[in-house]
Amino acid sequence: MKFNARYLFFGLLFILALLVRLYKIDNSMTEWFSWRQTDTMAVGKFFVKDGIDLLHPRYYDLSNIQSGLDNPQGYRMVEFPVYNALFATLYTTFGTFSLEVWARLIAIVCSLLAMAVIVYILDREYGLTEAFFGGLFFALAPFAVFYSRATLPDMPSVSMATIALFFFYLYKTRERKNLLYIVLGTAFFALALLIKPVVVFYALIAVFFIWQKHKKVLPSLFWSGFFLMLAALPVLVWRTYIKGFPEGIPANSWLLTSVNTSAGLQSVFFRPAFFRWIFFERLNNLILGGYLTFFFLMGILVVNPKKSKFHLIFGAAALMYLLVFQGGNVQHEYYQTIIIPAVSVLVGVGAGLYLKEKKAPLLILKLLFTITIFVVSFLFSFYLVKDKYSENQGQVLMADVVRSLTKETDIIVTDSMGDTTLLYLADRKGYPAPYRELPLLKEQGARYFVTMNLEYKAKLVPQYKLVFENDSFLIFAL
Repeated sequence: MKFNARYLFFGLLFILALLVRLYKIDNSMTEWFSWRQTDTMAVGKFFVKDGIDLLHPRYYDLSNIQSGLDNPQGYRMVEFPVYNALFATLYTTFGTFSLEVWARLIAIVCSLLAMAVIVYILDREYGLTEAFFGGLFFALAPFAVFYSRATLPDMPSVSMATIALFFFYLYKTRERKNLLYIVLGTAFFALALLIKPVVVFYALIAVFFIWQKHKKVLPSLFWSGFFLMLAALPVLVWRTYIKGFPEGIPANSWLLTSVNTSAGLQSVFFRPAFFRWIFFERLNNLILGGYLTFFFLMGILVVNPKKSKFHLIFGAAALMYLLVFQGGNVQHEYYQTIIIPAVSVLVGVGAGLYLKEKKAPLLILKLLFTITIFVVSFLFSFYLVKDKYSENQGQVLMADVVRSLTKETDIIVTDSMGDTTLLYLADRKGYPAPYRELPLLKEQGARYFVTMNLEYKAKLVPQYKLVFENDSFLIFAL
């Protein structure tokens, strides 16, 4: 009966998790953080058009906005393009869905795999209650749902890292020292680092499992060193290689300490703004929906020396990540995708501790209270998340007009402040901002200027031909 209950609970969780992630899966690429999602999609689109070349990923931005150097080849040297190559391959092989839907489906599958690992370890280390509520958070928390189907490398990277933890956990729990688990864990972690290096903090949990296996300093150090060195080698090779394409590497030093504002870069390093944005606005309100913070804190503060310390190690790894990449985490909320598994674990452990607390009221009342907290928190969080699914139909229309009036080889300029979404939708290379005077951009090959600033009409008509005009945007031939 206990075995069947697990199948029932976990099966229900995975069905629910899949269904909510299919919500608006066919959205255009104009939803929240469209500029970052389309940069990822663009690499895959170029793989479809030109063939897969993992060593030379490209996108639509030819400007110097990202790196400070002109990028005439449109190189996009960030993460190793495994995710991009996968959805491009599935699209060219099977068709059926759009490229964007394939990318979202892969992200969804990756999130479900990560959820499966979290549920499995929680069940083994703590019990069915903790596994169910930790899985429930991962499955239905609106923030987790949205970023589990976004076309970003974050969830695929998290998935590979958690699968690596699964193998290290097997290595820890099996009586025999099966080196295959170490090898597989190291391979998946190396892949996770290639996709998004910031998951490096998950290594703390793997090392924790290795230590629990051996409980002696020398073998723990040896196998931890083996794992860390081999896992880091591929990403170090990739990072060394891309230094030969500096024009394709976006500026990234600010990720540690600073955020971009209208007044330029501003430091938030251990400033009150950092703690407010991360721990109150994002973690408390957006991710936990306010009320689930109760269980989250219980998972941190209530420590039973006889129980597993897995949740505390995972929480420590997440905290280290937040404290190291303070600028990136404040600037971009999608950076918090990395901590979703840790938050799920802590919420699950906290809920389990509360429900099993003997001094609390009757079980039925505790269960009703717990379910109420989850429902209210999800509703509050969804209120903050729902607009992220909103599409910009005006931008879709603009892209259709640009595509109909220009040739595929034409280079265009947009005044979208560095946002490459319009370039992606129009399938045109170009400059996502007039970062130089239009005559200079014309010399660089630009053929058209697309602007939503209607005041440009009076300024530019004497110099350039106005080829399209409506009450939303203008297109000039340069």
